[in-house]
Amino acid sequence: MEALSDGHTVAPLIKVGYLHARRGAKTYLFHFGYQTKDSEYPQRLGSVRGEDLPYIFGLPLVLGMPNFSQNFSRQDMGVAEAILNFVTNFCKTGDPNEAGHQQAMLHPDYGTARERTRYRGITWETYETTSQQYLSICE
Repeated sequence: MEALSDGHTVAPLIKVGYLHARRGAKTYLFHFGYQTKDSEYPQRLGSVRGEDLPYIFGLPLVLGMPNFSQNFSRQDMGVAEAILNFVTNFCKTGDPNEAGHQQAMLHPDYGTARERTRYRGITWETYETTSQQYLSICE
């Protein structure tokens, strides 16, 4: 099943990233392998396709919505904050690492200022044809 999944999803994404970078465009690629604390698939290590969407939209920071889990841990909230900062920075500037645009997030129960900023030291490297570096978001 993993081989089929890699062939159906991962290989085409890597190829598109490679072709995009080969043309000289700034390219960013990430792999979401983080498993939510109260995952729908606890028997599987990592995540399943589409499980990154609640994090990209920041749902752990507002404690979910009717169709999504509302039992997010503090770690889930931290991962969502990091992803949302990257996505926001990329939308504003074209660079997910753009300094000065990161901000503390929404939910008051999330914790102290130190906890809210612990992911700020992470840099999302550009994907290049030679190094093929990408951001891995996992445990």
